[in-house]
Amino acid sequence: MLNTRTVLKDNDLYLVGDAHYAVAQGESGLYRRDTRVLSRYEWRLDGEPPQPLMQQERAPFWLHEQSANANVGYTMKVGLGRDLQVTATELRDTLRVTRYRDGGPHELKLFLAADYLDMFEVRGWPGELGTRDVQVTPTPNGVTFEYMAGDGLRGQTVVQTSPPASWDGEALVWTLTEEITELRVSVFPLQGEEVPTPGDPEARLTDYAALRADLRTRVILADPEDQRVLERSVADLHSLSFATEFGAFPAAGLPWFVAPFGRDSMLMALMVHRYLPALAKTVVRYLAAHQGQRHDPITLEQPGKILHELRVGELTRLGRTPHRPYYATADATPLFVWLVGELAQTDPALAQDLRPHWEAALHWCLTDGDPDGDGFLEYTPDPNGITNAVWKDSGDSTFTAEGVDVSGHVAVVEVQGYAYAAYRAAAAMYRTLGEATLAGEWDTRAGELQAAFQQAFWWPERGTYVHGLNGDKQPLRVLVSNAAHTLCTGISAPEYAAQVARTVLGPELWSGWGLRTLGTQEPRYNPVSYHNGSVWPHDTALAALGLARTGLHAEAHQVTRALFDAARAAPDARLSELFAGFPREGDLPPVPYPAACHPQGWDAAIPLALWPLLEEGQAEAPQAEVVSLA
Repeated sequence: MLNTRTVLKDNDLYLVGDAHYAVAQGESGLYRRDTRVLSRYEWRLDGEPPQPLMQQERAPFWLHEQSANANVGYTMKVGLGRDLQVTATELRDTLRVTRYRDGGPHELKLFLAADYLDMFEVRGWPGELGTRDVQVTPTPNGVTFEYMAGDGLRGQTVVQTSPPASWDGEALVWTLTEEITELRVSVFPLQGEEVPTPGDPEARLTDYAALRADLRTRVILADPEDQRVLERSVADLHSLSFATEFGAFPAAGLPWFVAPFGRDSMLMALMVHRYLPALAKTVVRYLAAHQGQRHDPITLEQPGKILHELRVGELTRLGRTPHRPYYATADATPLFVWLVGELAQTDPALAQDLRPHWEAALHWCLTDGDPDGDGFLEYTPDPNGITNAVWKDSGDSTFTAEGVDVSGHVAVVEVQGYAYAAYRAAAAMYRTLGEATLAGEWDTRAGELQAAFQQAFWWPERGTYVHGLNGDKQPLRVLVSNAAHTLCTGISAPEYAAQVARTVLGPELWSGWGLRTLGTQEPRYNPVSYHNGSVWPHDTALAALGLARTGLHAEAHQVTRALFDAARAAPDARLSELFAGFPREGDLPPVPYPAACHPQGWDAAIPLALWPLLEEGQAEAPQAEVVSLA
């Protein structure tokens, strides 16, 4: 699968480069969370980019490369062996330069620049701050870039070299006269009073080797290519995580979403909590600590509501964005209760520990989450922010059969399933706490929701559920993949599950690689759209889990096999955030979606969640932890 963007990451430091890991244009850069601390990082040998001969990713933070002088032809003049590493505190670039032919000296340059843009500005946010006043100071062993943010936070990018280089105003320059020259460049992105602290790439490499070895003691798949996909899944989950006061929290995706996301992190945790309970507990504890306390019309905070997204960049710190955090989501709050309930099955103390939080979340579901009081969870399109506060959050993703955008209080199909799962989880937790009366009340509420949902959302002509209810309570009779989520939440009664399965695996939604987000006969269908005809692997994976839950094991195997095949078709054995919805053709790989995150959090979770379903007839994953990401 074509992918011209490359990423190396550890903790909250990550390098986004082109196909050759160079930083020169567009969104490429070295980032620390939401700030681009280097906007150019580009090698030149005798005025031209080195010609790569071989690249190998040793781990998600480590690139090994062999390259040579440009236009190498039949005889190499200069060879460069390179190890490029990103650790939690440092970008480290180590080069071994070998001169193979007699002649004059060679000039090696490393072009550097720092613009300190906020990630939102890189992505085109309309409230940009403009060009920063970045001070550039040559030092005896490198160069330092410094910027004072509008809120007074000082940022420094300290570049140190060995042997020393001269600074010509744009680049660090070495003149190579020895037959073999060893070079090392270290880049330290600092904030406030931090000082350069070297990382330990070898120790991190040992961590990844231990992850792989631990996985292999527990799971060996019959096909080595499937095993490679599974091992990539575990490595990426480790790489995507960044440190918080509650533990390692999984980022939503690279390069755009190295941040806490409520919906994304909980769907990831729900998929892998049996194997990675520590990760899942970090998610619920972190989100509980940032749960809404008051009403705020800008951030859409409400008491008990779970955040959508939290950012720490300059625009957010200055109040130019609402992401401090931003609460524009209708689904994160019921997902939170559902996830706590799943974890409480093996850790009953968690139900008591987090009781104030999941009870506040339940209260939100019955009050602010249901503004018209009809029993369904709804959102109202935000004219100044996210239009559709669900996983299909683009502005054109939710519409009527006539192609008109929704308005008013909108109830979407999958969110009702999340509410149903939350209510069942609440009943189970109250039973665990010895409160049978409250348990019965929430079981009753879940049953009432299921009945009302079946009556309002069922679409008998198509054998599936409508996309949702518009603000006027009219059903959105549009064929979408979201209906398959009802299978994994349990809100779809068993007698309807087989009909839903037949519909979502029919020719309009099933591409051969996964479920199209929108049916091919719908008015906005486009296979290369964000939410109107593309295939999102996580969406398809939830369908696979639901099919297995309802006893449709052959269908679950079919969907799982397709997702593993899609990952196997990628050179790096990864699933992307999404790919185009064109039909599968023979041995050709899926058509990529150009702006997809890669890797992406919930897609990294998929192989770990689904590997048991590779065997047709396997009902569900075993109840055991597979691997630790501590």
